Amino acid sequence: MAIVYHADADGTSSAALACFAARALGAEVVPETPDKGENVHSPAFGARVRATGAALAVVLDTGSRPGRLFEVPTVIVDHHRADPAEAPEVEAFVSTFGDDRGTSTSALTFELLAPIAPIAPRAWLAALGLLGDLGDVARRHPLVAAAARQHGFTALREAVSLVNAAGRSAAHDAGVALAALLEAERPADLARGDGEAARRLRALREDVAAATRRAIRAAPRVYGRWAVIELDEPYRIHGPVASAWTRRMEGRIVLVANRGYVPGRVHFSVRSHEPIDLRAALSALLPDAGPDVAAGHDRATGGIVEVPVFEELLRRIQGEAAQGAAA
Repeated sequence: MAIVYHADADGTSSAALACFAARALGAEVVPETPDKGENVHSPAFGARVRATGAALAVVLDTGSRPGRLFEVPTVIVDHHRADPAEAPEVEAFVSTFGDDRGTSTSALTFELLAPIAPIAPRAWLAALGLLGDLGDVARRHPLVAAAARQHGFTALREAVSLVNAAGRSAAHDAGVALAALLEAERPADLARGDGEAARRLRALREDVAAATRRAIRAAPRVYGRWAVIELDEPYRIHGPVASAWTRRMEGRIVLVANRGYVPGRVHFSVRSHEPIDLRAALSALLPDAGPDVAAGHDRATGGIVEVPVFEELLRRIQGEAAQGAAA
């Protein structure tokens, strides 16, 4: 079984739950996550999944698109925005999109697997994904509340930070985060454990934190309702930097673009403190940009584009601002 996952706290904790459950049920597992600059739809990644020889792919927290994902039978478990008219061609697609209660892929994975595999002692992994995606709002979720009573909220938050650091690192050392979760008996083991993976995670977090502090000092350029920040960093930190600036740029849409993450491409994140449909705002500017733009969530989106496409996006942002000023 290939367990395919997104390399953040939600996706990685989902993968750890799936690994524990599958192994308890007697299955062999091969975890796979896209390399830096890839996604699950990249031909090179599809070839790696095929090369595992797995008879089944379980895909966690990667979003969804129309069409066939892999050649092997595939199950997708996800919580990102999904249009029922554009469902992927897979054997099973389980999504919580539209659930007003707010949840994560990790919580959904736990809910699906707990009745058939002995993963109840690992319920804290589901809490990590919830906190990673929903932040402090997740404290009200029963899985987070129970995990906080048992392990402490500080330990949970620190574990989220450590797991996220692996996928954000310059080396995109995502596998070390999953290895650390599979080694851990409790969330505190990531922060204080002696395992090789946990020690590596702590070093990666220091590197990512230093890069984030450096990047947050970059000043935004304001164009009407948009505030644009450009970075040149090998770290995947454009999302956290955008989130940090929303608190300083209330009333505006913050776009943080990273020209240094993958040469020749621009990865960018879009966030706002206001209740704005960011996917719609971005799609209106780049309506024909393809599936790598304006995916994710209404309140947290972004894109991956070639440099000329990003330059065109900047021109259209400036044009929108000029029209607004003239009105």
